Amino acid sequence: MRWLAPSFVAAGLAGCTAEITGDLPDAPDSPDSRDAPPDGAERIDARAPGVDAPAVGPDAGPGPILGTFALTYYWVTLESDYPGAADTTLYDRSCVALATVPSAFAQSLVIEGTGRLADGRTLNYAGACPCLFSPCFVVLDAAHPWGTGADGRALVPFRSIAVDPTVLAIGARYWVKELAGVTMPGAEGGFVHDGCVSADDTGGHILGMHIDFFAALRSNYLILDNRLGLAAVTLYEGGARCP
Repeated sequence: MRWLAPSFVAAGLAGCTAEITGDLPDAPDSPDSRDAPPDGAERIDARAPGVDAPAVGPDAGPGPILGTFALTYYWVTLESDYPGAADTTLYDRSCVALATVPSAFAQSLVIEGTGRLADGRTLNYAGACPCLFSPCFVVLDAAHPWGTGADGRALVPFRSIAVDPTVLAIGARYWVKELAGVTMPGAEGGFVHDGCVSADDTGGHILGMHIDFFAALRSNYLILDNRLGLAAVTLYEGGARCP
């Protein structure tokens, strides 16, 4: 789940070493540096089995148009993008310390909902808790390498979207006209998008006709935002194009 409401941050910081306030400092703008995996690292295939299967016939169409939706992006935030003193402790729901990290990374983790620690573990939002820092987090398993969405759904880079479940159904597939034909960036991409996405997640500020596109990493978001420059997209039901 992506969590955008800052109220838990302020409430949970009483007694903490560092207070997280104000705007999130920008992570270093080096999108090119993470386009390829580090030397010796295995390329991760971000696509779930069958996700990128061709549409049912070249002329298969999407379902009915649903309208124009605001577009934002989210991603797995990386501790390595936030140098600085490790001054903020993150906890699980039992208030057992999971890690002590820079405060700017902690704030980014609260906003994005999922973050990767410098030691390789990935943490996911687990809701409010009575610890010194709230919300609390859970360490993800191998089945959810990119985070957990609504109903425990595994997030898939460039396929998952966060939605308002009163507007779009969790688990349903939709077609985004403006994504069709766009090559997805980074080691998590490398394929030409067919426009099909899945409503896998929700978010505190994802309300009404608004979708939040999961770009996997901030570097991918920067590339896509620069390339597309989109603030809104046209959404259709998936229909035969997104079986």
